[in-house]
Amino acid sequence: MGSHGALHRAAARLLPAGLFAAVAVLNLHAALVADTRTTTIHQLLSAALWFMFAALVLIRPVPLRRTSDRTAVAVAFGAQGAVIVLGVIGGDAGTGARVAVGSVLLAAGLVFALVSVAVLGRCFGVLPDVRGLVTRGPYRFVRHPLYLGELVAALGVAVGAQRLVLAIVVWALCVVLQLARTRYEESSLAAEFPEYEAYSQRTKRLVPFLV
Repeated sequence: MGSHGALHRAAARLLPAGLFAAVAVLNLHAALVADTRTTTIHQLLSAALWFMFAALVLIRPVPLRRTSDRTAVAVAFGAQGAVIVLGVIGGDAGTGARVAVGSVLLAAGLVFALVSVAVLGRCFGVLPDVRGLVTRGPYRFVRHPLYLGELVAALGVAVGAQRLVLAIVVWALCVVLQLARTRYEESSLAAEFPEYEAYSQRTKRLVPFLV
């Protein structure tokens, strides 16, 4: 039983870490063959974010509280899947001012996501498991700054996509799924930390001073 449990715990770390690292390597390759400096920067920022995900999955502690809600798990994976689909759609870039605006949003979102995940540190997770309560840095203003960064970056991809309408629809799905994801995470955090209610009252869910 102990051996089986150890294998399960190892797989829970190595499998997602390997997936994240593989995506990061693909980003690095794309950066090396990119034909513009802007694309190189975007790919390097994305690679850095995925490498951080991989590293944190390997070193994160055992959760204080694990989710047992299958819907919450499905929503978490669905949110990540929608981002991947958007990336595929956005690979067919448009032209003109939309691409320039999209590039700025993409870079800004990736930088903000990098800062947020660095502050989140070993509390990082894909599923709504609880590993700690982080209230410093960007978490002083919004409860889910990593998702905010990801959504801004995803909006940049959508705005610059050739198939704009389809990309915006997929981005809207990303927003809906991420909002649902935050509710499951906040329910778990509130159950584990009595101080979470006061924290949630002085912060916004995603957008500082607004939402």
